[in-house]
This record gives sequence, structure tokens and C-alpha cells, in this order.
Amino acid sequence: MAILHPSRSITALVPQYVSRFSCIGPSCEDSCCAGWRVTIDKKTFNAYRQSNHPELKPVFELKVKRTRSEASDVNYARIELDGETADCPLMQERLCSVQKNLNESYLSHTCFTYPRTTRHFAGSVEQSLTLSCPEAARQALLNPDAFDFVENKIHLRDSTVGNIQPKHGLSLETMNEIRIFCFQVMRSDGLALWEKMAVLGVFCESLTTAIQAHQQQRIPALIEELIVGLEQGAVTVALKDLLPNYEAQALVFAALWSVKLSATHSSSQREVLEMIARNMGTDEASGEARKEDIVARYQRGIERLPAALHDAPFMLEHYVLNEMFSNLFPFGDATPYESYLRLASRFGMVRFMLAAQCAEGEELPSPTLLARTVQVFCRRFQHDRNFAANTSQALHNTGWHRLEKVYSFLRF
Repeated sequence: MAILHPSRSITALVPQYVSRFSCIGPSCEDSCCAGWRVTIDKKTFNAYRQSNHPELKPVFELKVKRTRSEASDVNYARIELDGETADCPLMQERLCSVQKNLNESYLSHTCFTYPRTTRHFAGSVEQSLTLSCPEAARQALLNPDAFDFVENKIHLRDSTVGNIQPKHGLSLETMNEIRIFCFQVMRSDGLALWEKMAVLGVFCESLTTAIQAHQQQRIPALIEELIVGLEQGAVTVALKDLLPNYEAQALVFAALWSVKLSATHSSSQREVLEMIARNMGTDEASGEARKEDIVARYQRGIERLPAALHDAPFMLEHYVLNEMFSNLFPFGDATPYESYLRLASRFGMVRFMLAAQCAEGEELPSPTLLARTVQVFCRRFQHDRNFAANTSQALHNTGWHRLEKVYSFLRF
């Protein structure tokens, strides 16, 4: 059969876990084909409509529909999911019938790429994975060397590779130097995770101020100042008297978390969400929990979390690193500081859910369950652009976007 979308193999810069990842297909507990809007590009749509395959033709005609609002060549059509199960009608026995009966080149761009994101940046090709995929989450969060960077062969379609352009009056080379510095901060020894994130906050705030004042030439000095501060221990001294605000952490993130408790067809997602609700003291009848119970249970969970992560103490750091790499931190939002706020709020939400898993019972949750919890967070929250915007707006409206307030969110 003819090739619809040509692809090729090239060498890319990837975290080690990306080089190990492969789709586990029908063994996956949370199918990427269910419950999501599956977009179809124009070329794929036309091929589906012209197909005479006896098994697929009726499905293509009934279930592949044109997108009429804000359509583009990339978002040209969609697959209508089953109304009761939210399953993709092209899935048969948990296998894709397009890939089985045609070939991989007939997958839409969306189906071909997920959970991968690939881009050209500063002379290299990079690839990351979204942790909304259960197997990607396990590879990234449970292996100590997951974020050792390596060069690896990847398979791609050129039309799906992003091309990063210079931003904020900075060259791509300078942007890359800033990214590398941020990664070095996160991988530095002698600091707790929350302290590393506090340092990132200081840097992103100063970086944003310099960019907005058109003083990009000051950036090397900002980096050097922070390096000296880290080497001399000034950062630890400045943060040593900061106390955690468990009440604020618990109540703010519980409120944000509850927004996404709508029904889901995924039994895997539902099990995790119900576990967290139960552990936070949520009443089954009313769906509400007393504030004092939320705070007390959250604090107990936070205190027990390190023991639960004994065999994977790097899990939260790996989540943060994946966010940074995937989102071109700190250049993924309007300003570096907005990128930092998004990172800090997502970190806080993940930590809230992990703490909830540790809040009840004598037996601590396994690292595998905690990795699964991170995956459910990514699946339910991170793919919702409205949720991200609402979270940012809520932080600004309540004053929690100010760096000194963010510190009390981070400390634990």
C-alpha cells in the first residue's frame, strides 16, 4: 500500500527515558484513544474519505466528521467517540484498526505523535513525552537515570516537528544557555527540591524584569550572581527561616483539584480520583470535605510522602524536569516568570495528590501507585488549556502569584 505520510529516522537529543519508551498497546490501563478529542489533519481526512477498505469505510463515513469551527489543515476533522464508553470507534480489541489494516502512515498526525513532542531548537532536534501516558510516566518517574540526556534515533514526520524561534530579544544560543542554567539549578547537589525551585523563581523574576526593561545584556551577570550565591551557600541562608504554609497549600490546591472531578469513562483515572477524594475526607453524599480535615490530612500525607518515595526519591524532581524540558522552560509562556508560575502551580497540584495518597491507612502507597497518580494528574489537568488559564488567573486574583507567597507554596 502507498505511503500517505512519509516519515524518517534521525538522531535527536532526548532524556534517557524517551529512548526506552515504546507503546504497550492493548496492555495499557488508560488508552490514549478514549475520552479525548482526536483531531484529524486534512490529508488524512481526505484519505479516509477515499478509502474503500471494506471494514474501515463505514466507520470513516459515519464517525470521521469535519470540524466547522476554527478549522485548519491540522485541525480539519475529528473522530466521534462512542457516546457511552467514549472509546474510539477505530479501536478493535484495544488495537488500532487503521494501523492494522492500512499502515502506520495512515494514522493522523495526532495519533502518530502522541505522547511525543518533537522540535528543532538551537541546532538540535529534541523529543520529550507527556506523562499523561501511563508507560511514559513509569519510565520517567521510576528510573533514577531517566533524565540523563543522550542522543537517540527517533522516528518522525517532518510536518509534525516544531521550529522554535527567538523570543524576548534573545538569540537561540542565549535561550539555550538560560535553559541549561535552569537545568543545572535543578540538578545541583546540596539543596532540597523546594529550594531549587525557589532559586528558579528568583532567576525567572529577575530575567523577566531585565527583558521588560530591554536590558538583555544583564542576563549573563544575573546567572553569574546566582551561581556565586549557590556556591557560597547564600541561598540556603536566605531560605532557612522560611516556614511551610500547609493550610494555604492544602486549601488552594484542594479547590483547584476539585474543579476536575467530573465523571470520567476511564476506570483507572476514576479509581485514583476516588482514592484521593476519600483520603481527603470527602463525604460521599455531599461531595464536600471540611477544611480542617483537608488541612490535617494533607499535612499527614506530606509528612509520610518521603517514606513512600523511599525507593524513588527523585520522582517529584523528575516530574519538574520533564515539565521544564517539554515546555522549553522558561520560554513556554508570555514571560519567564509566567512560565515559572505554571511550573510551581503544577508542582503544587502533583504534590497535593501524592500527599493525599499518603494521608490514610497504615500501609504507604507504592512508588508505582504514586507514578500512576502523577499520570492521572497529567491526563486530567495538563491537557486542559482552560484549566491552566484559570489557575493562573486565580493565583493573580488572590495575590499568590507574588514570589514571596509562592515560597510558602513550595516549602515542605
